[in-house]
Amino acid sequence: MKDSYCGLCYTCPLANPDFLEAIARIKSYLGQSSFSWWFNCLPESKVFSLPEFLKGLDWFLNHTECSGCKEGGGRNPCPIRDCASKRQYAHCNECPDFQTCEHYNIILAIMKLRY
Repeated sequence: MKDSYCGLCYTCPLANPDFLEAIARIKSYLGQSSFSWWFNCLPESKVFSLPEFLKGLDWFLNHTECSGCKEGGGRNPCPIRDCASKRQYAHCNECPDFQTCEHYNIILAIMKLRY
């Protein structure tokens, strides 16, 4: 189980078999179709980089192992991890300053992106 100070690791899609299967299916589908040719038919303003998109899919498929920030994974440096470990809290929500903390806004912003 991934463990972090902020709790975001609990909802991380990396290593989620359903998520990874979906990514692999998309990559396989794109590899079997003529999307590369089809992009040539669209106005330039409507096209994105298919090779870059495929690199993004590969990134997910190749980065499935993350143990969470308490075990050395995650963002480095991470202001949330640094603060919680320095203050000796197992999780951010134990801190009395949690809801007024500047780092709490980082957590809220990330959660907003996810949902």
